[in-house]
Amino acid sequence: MNSAQNYLTNLLLEIDAICKKYDIEYFIDYGTTLGAVRHEGFIPWDDDIDINMTEENYYKWVEACKKELDPKKRYYSDGRQDREFPGVFGRYIDVESMRISNNFAFWQPICGQSIDVFYLLELPGDPQLKQKAIDLYFVYDEYSNSSYRHYRKKTAEQMRLYEECLELEKKIGKEKVLKQLEEKIFHKHYDDCDTYIVTSARKFGPSSLAPKAYYDSVYMADFEGHKLPIAGKYVELMTHYYGDSWDVLPEHKKHHSQMSKTDFKCRDYFDDYSRFIDKDTLLKERQEFKNVAVKEGYLVFQHLNNVYTKVGDCVALKIKRKLKQLGISIDDLLVPDDKEKLKQLDELFSEYYTKQLNPSVRYWEILFDMDDDLIYGAVFNLIYSRNDLNSFNKIMKLYNENRVTPPKKVLELWDLVLTARKVKAEVIYKNYDVAEKLLIEGLEKFPCSQELKIFRLILNVLTAGGESDLADAEILANNLLKEYPDNDMCKKALGDIAYFRGNYEEAEKIYSWVMKNSLNGMLHLDIKKKREALK
Repeated sequence: MNSAQNYLTNLLLEIDAICKKYDIEYFIDYGTTLGAVRHEGFIPWDDDIDINMTEENYYKWVEACKKELDPKKRYYSDGRQDREFPGVFGRYIDVESMRISNNFAFWQPICGQSIDVFYLLELPGDPQLKQKAIDLYFVYDEYSNSSYRHYRKKTAEQMRLYEECLELEKKIGKEKVLKQLEEKIFHKHYDDCDTYIVTSARKFGPSSLAPKAYYDSVYMADFEGHKLPIAGKYVELMTHYYGDSWDVLPEHKKHHSQMSKTDFKCRDYFDDYSRFIDKDTLLKERQEFKNVAVKEGYLVFQHLNNVYTKVGDCVALKIKRKLKQLGISIDDLLVPDDKEKLKQLDELFSEYYTKQLNPSVRYWEILFDMDDDLIYGAVFNLIYSRNDLNSFNKIMKLYNENRVTPPKKVLELWDLVLTARKVKAEVIYKNYDVAEKLLIEGLEKFPCSQELKIFRLILNVLTAGGESDLADAEILANNLLKEYPDNDMCKKALGDIAYFRGNYEEAEKIYSWVMKNSLNGMLHLDIKKKREALK
């Protein structure tokens, strides 16, 4: 760990001690859980810790902080305790250090080393009531502070509610408007609750909603040499937040802090620059600017929605024109074990993927309106040609965000993704009997699935009972490598077979290749553990 990560770990252990003392259940969450699962500690380039807890536990936590924290050393606040605090969630802050990010607001203690504390609000199970609760929370989250939250991304209903708050503020003042909103949002319990809204919620990044079942149990994970709690269904949760490639190391390394000092008090920093700033005027002007920008942004969204919709129409027309020129239909190319036809299918939808999956288009939640057979062809290719479950997931999210039901054939193919996810989760949880049953059912329905065939191999290696099983797994691995050359999971399986046979020199040769050529963080972690076991 670097000095900032070490400092944050000590803060996390302080939180853990307080929670144990007051019987408060919490989870490390988001990138911190991802780090715990994929690295057994921090994501190497990360400088941030997030925790989460249910609303009931959160109120116990707030009261515990009032009793336990020395204000000269530690500070805790949130948007309801301090109206200048730039967020509905809370922050556990060390005022004896300094940490500044792009989101820095001119609020005194926010610039110390800190840990964000989010909480989980129950949503009603009824779809219409659930959507009303979501709209109300998003508006409150945006309206309650001057920092940008959802900014331009507003539905018509959310924009109406936001403007309603601004008008009501002119009559009764902002504090009373906030109180009215808070009475409608907080301290609610629903017997039919199946979903939480997470108070970190923004309209970009990880999902603002999380299935309640993922947090119904606790798993004690390794994090920098400590056992700390994460959600019991952590594999499903990571897939939900980060997609099917959550275990893959990203090319873009995200950093939260631009300046971090563990030996410089944030009070000294604050005193140094605050002499030159009229904070009240600054915050007032910032809020006024934000209100105008949110309204303008909503209009921009309407315009871009029209523009990107036309782009989608053009892409669909090009695909249809190409099919006509070739004198074929989409169905002619939907042959999962014909490499030439899959190559042709991939070329046909290349521009569609580039445009539909462009981050800007997905940010604005624009779903291209294409015929059912074209959409099916596109996702079929993602499964059988590219083995790209994550892109399929992104397309399905766009359907969900636009409240449009995907074509029936697409849903049938989506069942393959869901099966592969379940198998992956059960393998990681080491529930091999359950994974075996799922694999048998999945391969019977989708015999050409690369994902399922490779998990068949992984499971065979993990459950091998002796040389005969290892020999069969070796044959399967080599056959799959002929079909999918240099596949990192197949290569790793061959390394594991050599390792289990005691042929450590051969295993190390293969492991070195995997470490150099694969971005799969879970493979890296397992190899590191095997290497350590041999020391």
